[in-house]
Amino acid sequence: MTDDVILTVGGTSISGWQTVRITRGIERMPSDFDIALTERFPDVDEVTINVGDACMLTIGPDVVITGYVDRVARALDAHQHPLSISGRGMCEDLVDCSAQVSSFMFQNMSTAAIAAALVQPFGIAVVAQSQGIVHPQVCLNVGETPFVVIDRLCKLANLLCYENEDGNLVLATVSTDAASSGFEVGRNVERIAYVQDGSQRFSLYRVYPISTALFTDAGQLPQAEFEVSDPMITRFRPKAFIAQSGDPGAAVSNAHAQWECNRRIGRGNVVAITTDSWRDDSGALYAPNTRTNLDAPDVKVQPGQAWLISEVTLRRGLDGTHADLTLMPPQAFAPEPILYLPVAADVAAGLS
Repeated sequence: MTDDVILTVGGTSISGWQTVRITRGIERMPSDFDIALTERFPDVDEVTINVGDACMLTIGPDVVITGYVDRVARALDAHQHPLSISGRGMCEDLVDCSAQVSSFMFQNMSTAAIAAALVQPFGIAVVAQSQGIVHPQVCLNVGETPFVVIDRLCKLANLLCYENEDGNLVLATVSTDAASSGFEVGRNVERIAYVQDGSQRFSLYRVYPISTALFTDAGQLPQAEFEVSDPMITRFRPKAFIAQSGDPGAAVSNAHAQWECNRRIGRGNVVAITTDSWRDDSGALYAPNTRTNLDAPDVKVQPGQAWLISEVTLRRGLDGTHADLTLMPPQAFAPEPILYLPVAADVAAGLS
């Protein structure tokens, strides 16, 4: 399978790029690329590329970015006439521009429906694995970008939001899809760095639902608590949280404590890998939000640990073809549990 990088602009396809850098990620919005060559273009006599042109970047038969040309740089000296092009996916408009909707308020609409309304003026579709939750009322501030609003709503709905290869917005959970092959030191890993960071991890996470008895002395009621332990932190390092008001049974607050523990474990284990191929053994391009295996006992990676690809950079230059991948445990990307209506339980019940 060929891995020629082809930029298509205005119906003209340009290949022969000498340097390539393409980056996609589940925490990167939008995807972006930098490519360069020396004119004249191979197989193309005259090509005009303008800032703002719609473009598509493909690797062999696979689309990797659909978006726009942001920057075109040309230079000339006695030895060469280089051309470099930078661009981003279509979702760049969701990050750069202010939201434009007929009303600055949405009522009783799902997360996916609100996202679809916000991206529609930009010619972008929503690919929703889940509709999320129904939001009773969402108000926009003048000047807010669509992505700021969508990102906020996705956190409430426990969803990730990122851009796919077609330039559309994906609303998804942490994927269970796995690459057909993993990474093994001595086989397909050129370089690996494994960073374990315990500075933000704690041995114990406690939630305190504080009760107040009116017209009585404080402290008359027992102080119940919910605990989550991190067995890898052996010395006493407690972290305490007060249950949010209006959280019946402290269900959301307790879930938040578990999330704090899991997320800090995930973010405290980061692997950076460089491999010499852009594809796994089945021929699929490495993509973010994909699970993979890792066999690297020389850097003390625990056998059997699940890993999720969070970011992929495909690059090509004088040193050859490489892929740089960032891996973390899947729990590093679990959305934060949030109490959506932070009011008294009886009021929340009356509103529902």
